[in-house]
Amino acid sequence: MDNRQGEFEGTGELVPAVQAAADPLRTDRPGRVHWVVVITRRMEGQGGQGSPSLLTRFWHPRDHRWSENMFDSLDHALRLFVDESGWVLRQHQSLDGPAAHELIFEARREDFSRPSTAEILEDVGLTRDDVAKLLDRVDHDSETS
Repeated sequence: MDNRQGEFEGTGELVPAVQAAADPLRTDRPGRVHWVVVITRRMEGQGGQGSPSLLTRFWHPRDHRWSENMFDSLDHALRLFVDESGWVLRQHQSLDGPAAHELIFEARREDFSRPSTAEILEDVGLTRDDVAKLLDRVDHDSETS
């Protein structure tokens, strides 16, 4: 993986360290392809060093809902999707607007079949009520910070 950053031609924006796959039609992974379109935007009202500044959004097929995640940078988001989720970046384009990007990834259904956060917490011994309270508190804390 290329870890260097450069600038997009003429825009002054940094090029992410993760680049789109060279051949968008050839795949190395077996199984049926599932395309994931991730849209990013700048988070408004976020200030201070180290606070998340980028919001990503995509449809999660297992949960049947939109998945939104906060990141420090586009590169941070790309690394999570590629390195941790195992997705392959197939296309990346900048959209009109600050920090607005469209990312198209190749994924597989099994990439979405991993246990949810709630299932993991229940597996380690928390009750469903405790999990609900904890996740509600995390959601509330992220809204107020």
